[in-house]
Parts: sequence; C-alpha cells; structure tokens
Amino acid sequence: MDKNMVEKITKEVVARYSKKSDVPALKQKILAIFMGGDRNLTDVISAVKKISENYETKILLTKSAEKIIGFEKLSGIKAEIIKDDGGQNPTVISSWPDMLIIPVLTLNGLTKIAGLVPDSLNSNIIIGCLERGIPIVAVRDSIWCSCYTPPPSNSPLYRKVEEYIGQIKSYGIKVISATELAGEILGSSISANASNREVKIVMSSSGKVFDNKLKIGGPSLETNKSSFKVKTITGDECPAFTKPEIECVECGKCVEKKSGSVQTIVAAGADRISAKDTKNIGEQLAPMIDHTLLKANATQEEIGKLCEEARKYGFASVCINPGYVSLASKLLAGSTVKVCTVIGFPLGATTPTVKSIEARDAIANGADEIDMVINVGALKSGNYQLVSDDIKSVREATRGKILKVILETSYLTKEEKIKACQLSKDAGADFVKTSTGFGPSGATVEDIQLMRETVGPAMGVKASGGIRTQEDARKMVEAGATRVGASASVAIVEGKDAGKGKY
Repeated sequence: MDKNMVEKITKEVVARYSKKSDVPALKQKILAIFMGGDRNLTDVISAVKKISENYETKILLTKSAEKIIGFEKLSGIKAEIIKDDGGQNPTVISSWPDMLIIPVLTLNGLTKIAGLVPDSLNSNIIIGCLERGIPIVAVRDSIWCSCYTPPPSNSPLYRKVEEYIGQIKSYGIKVISATELAGEILGSSISANASNREVKIVMSSSGKVFDNKLKIGGPSLETNKSSFKVKTITGDECPAFTKPEIECVECGKCVEKKSGSVQTIVAAGADRISAKDTKNIGEQLAPMIDHTLLKANATQEEIGKLCEEARKYGFASVCINPGYVSLASKLLAGSTVKVCTVIGFPLGATTPTVKSIEARDAIANGADEIDMVINVGALKSGNYQLVSDDIKSVREATRGKILKVILETSYLTKEEKIKACQLSKDAGADFVKTSTGFGPSGATVEDIQLMRETVGPAMGVKASGGIRTQEDARKMVEAGATRVGASASVAIVEGKDAGKGKY
C-alpha cells in the first residue's frame, strides 16, 4: 500500500478519535449475569449502575436471582433486563457482548462453570463467551451465602471452592470482589478527555487497513505484520512515550501495555493488529492443545510421559484410549489438565448403545472430555436420524462433560460436512472435530473454515490429524479452531518441526 495513503487514513482516524463525541467505549456492550447470591448486593448493584452509564448494558437474571434480588432493585440501572423464561437462545445472547460480567457468582454457578456444565441458560451463555474469547469478569462475594458463615480456609470445602476458582481462572475468567468491579471495567476504558492517545494503523497481508465485514474465525497469532506509528500517549514506561524519535516497532508491545489504544482502532474496524512477542506463540497455543497418544501399542510408560509433558506445558488435556483413562486421571490429579478419551474409535461404526456405554464407563474412570466418532457410513447413506440418535445417545451419557464429535472429514463431501456439523450442533455437542488421525488425511484450513461458518461462534471446533508444526497449528487457529489435537504438541509449542506423522 502507498505510504501517502496510509498517512492520509491515519490523520483521518486520529482526527476522528480526538473528538470526545466520537470516542467509542473500549468494551461497548456489556452483558451482566446475576446468579442469585445475596452478599454485598448494594456494592454490586452500584457498580453495575456505573458501568451501565458508560456502556450499552444488558442484564440476565437467573430464576434464582429473580427471586432473591427482584427487578425493583435494578430499576436504577440503564440496562435491558433479560428474563430466563425458557425462550431465550444462549447462542444469540453469547454472541452479543464485548465483555461478560458476573456480578453475582454463586457456589452452584461456580461449580457449573468450572465443570463446563451446559445445563442452563446462564451456563450455556458463559461457555459460549469462553468459546468466542469474550473477556469475562466474575465477582466472588456471593459464593458463600449470607445465611451461614463461610467455612475456615483449611477445611476441605473451602479448598475445593478455591480449586474451582483456580479452574475458572485457567479458562481466562478474572475473579474479583464486588468493590473492585466498577473500577475493573471502567478503569480499563479509554478516557474521553485524553488529549494524546496512540493510534496504530496495521496493514493486513492483503494491504487493507480497514474491513467492516466481520469474519468468523479464531484469534490472530501473527507477529510480523508491518505497522505504522502515528502518535504515542505520554506517561507510560514505554521509551517511545518519552522519546518520540524511538519507533514503536522496536517494542511492539502496545497490545500488552496500551490495550485501550489498540482497542480504539479495533473498534474502528482495523483488519489486523500486530504485536511483537507480547506472549510466546507456543505459550498461547498450549492451552488449546489436546496432547494426544492414540496408537494401539502405547505403553504405560508413554502415557506417564504424556501426562508429565501435559503438566509441564499446560496443555488443555491428554487424549488417550479408554483403557488408560483411570491411569491418566490419577497421574493428573490436582492439575488443570483434563483427561480426554475417544469413543467408537476410530471407525465410528458401533451402535449408539455401545457408544453410550463406552462413554459412561470412561467418565466413571475419570474422563473429563469425550471425543466420539460419528457414524460415517450412516451419514453418507443419508440416514441422518441414525447419526442424530448416535450423537444424542453419547450426549445423554456425558451430561456435564465436554463432548466433541469427530466427523472424519476426509471421507465427506462439503455438503456432508455441513450436515454433520448441523446434526452435532442440534444434538447438543460442544465441539465438532475434523479427524481421527487414522483416516486418509487430517485437518485442513478449508475444513476448519467451513465447520466454523456452519456451527457459528459459540460452538467449539477442533482441528486434528496431521498437525505437526507451530505454523500448522497457527493456521488452524486463525481459520477458526478453538482446540487442536496433536501428538506433536511439544514440538509445536517449542516451534520445532516434528516431521511426518498422522496425528
């Protein structure tokens, strides 16, 4: 792109955002979920009132919250109240906000979030926001009801609650107190009176500066896009704030140090924001990876090593055959790493009854996540009812656990992939997954994009099969994958090439 054009656009953007009336909120749309607790409600309602005065706000009242808090106490808040009347669509609601806050987090709500239990409107919304990468802030004051004294910190119950809190923090949820809520949200916003602010224009690989078309996909992990420095904000530790002659490209940490400024330009429609080593890409990928070992001759020693690596690198889970679930569950006890296993693997040709029994047995042995293989033959025969019943039988057996449906995309036409995704979504699965790693080929960027477009933003998409390098994983994430299955996980996070391999 011509530099003069970039400068012209830059000046227009800076002029636009120098006017108070044109400065958009950092997080323009806030969804607040009240779960029904009764501690520090005055502080909570006051905080949400302040937030609603600065952002477009919606409030979801659970049935419990409606009984305990009531609508009248929220009358001073400038917000649309959403009633949990059984007719709300969690996918639509979770697709709306730029930020989710949980001003009243109950013990019941905490346990469901920690376990990713999709059994209510509010838990489905929260899970949907997690899948979309929406920032979430939760207030912990109401975890202990005011009708009794919280247990001592050395009690098993208290430790269990803290374990749950640690678990939801590992999902990226920020947990604070009621008195911190307003400051947490409003303190992160852009001051409308700021006379100097940094605006960073970033060109995408296509040369576009702005693109108002929203694309469904995953987060960008790119670190080497060119950027154009416009202006910096004073009073920051960054050298460029005190020494204008120093170009930002020497630091590249605006995303980390000045997120407000970056969000300003994102709100304007920037196509891509560049960053330089704000966080190692391998570290970003690790929590998205199911560290996988599914070969028939895997030994106990290899499973032990797999679990040790998963702990070390912070992988999302270990994905293993059902016979090793009990062992892995013991080895990973006390860690945030989940135990994932496969059902109907690798052909998917067993009956719904058998798959259901397999799933129940795996969960009884300690499995946290289930990856089931779809009945590929039934799908290709057009017997959609059997495919649906197949998935539903496993969904029923895995309530409260994550269910991923493996499509084995290498056997399917585009129309069959779309149908499989739709059936999986309708059956209540949490993820659709590309491959077993035992088929003719594995994940492709095109398949991930198609699956993401079909299931929408609230459902998970797992790329698996043939992902051997960090670049492979990055492409899948940017295409829309929220989880990656790989046996080459360590090589991926360390930026090495694992060579040939199916999984």
